Amino acid sequence: MVEARATFLGTGNFLTPGERYWNSFVVECGTELTWLVEPSPTALPNLRRAGFDAAMLDGIVISHFHPDHTFGWPFLLLEMATSGRDPARPVHVVGPPGVQEFLAAMMSLAAVDDITSTAHERLDLRYVEVDESLQSAGNLAFRAVEVAHAPQLRCFGYIFELGGRRIGYSGDTRPCEGLDELAGACESLVVECNGSHRQATHMDVASVRELAQRNPGLRLVTTHLGADVCEEMLPGITMPSDFDQISL
Repeated sequence: MVEARATFLGTGNFLTPGERYWNSFVVECGTELTWLVEPSPTALPNLRRAGFDAAMLDGIVISHFHPDHTFGWPFLLLEMATSGRDPARPVHVVGPPGVQEFLAAMMSLAAVDDITSTAHERLDLRYVEVDESLQSAGNLAFRAVEVAHAPQLRCFGYIFELGGRRIGYSGDTRPCEGLDELAGACESLVVECNGSHRQATHMDVASVRELAQRNPGLRLVTTHLGADVCEEMLPGITMPSDFDQISL
């Protein structure tokens, strides 16, 4: 079985506690694939710091359109477009319905339409809208599962097929049927834990504990962490720091 691993470029939440960058991580499976999950505002500099070349990414996965998950896109796109990447090698961008239009609007609002034009000249960009069926984008097989987070947005978690294993990612969510579906389908699940107290739109410590109790064979790995969350609150659950690399 080929090892799957995650390198966390950031493990913080929207408020970015001082010791953590915004949530983002790279998923690898041997030498077969390298995908960035969430182009957060600090994704590009932290890719460099972690030793990754943006030109070597197979693709990008976006869970939803909040800024802590997407506002690194202009810088990442420019880096890939000017990196000398083989133009015959596609860049896949996986996200909720409307992902291409959302990212284009972001670029226009930022007055960098020229970067978009350059990127489309130099890169084979392929946008994949999720539909909750089994899908593939290049070398990544996945299934998206809709979760409950922001009422005005469609938000998704993911099940990635990596090296014969199913690895899940919750995205931002509160306890919901979609999260339970992710937990029941995966061997490992990267799950958010936004704070220590009950919240309306996020997981908290008690919610993560309850998820672990309902799924005793599931390995949980936390991210999107609030400043008030510490390892002692979640015994038996993996809580990486920024730039940690773990096997999944």
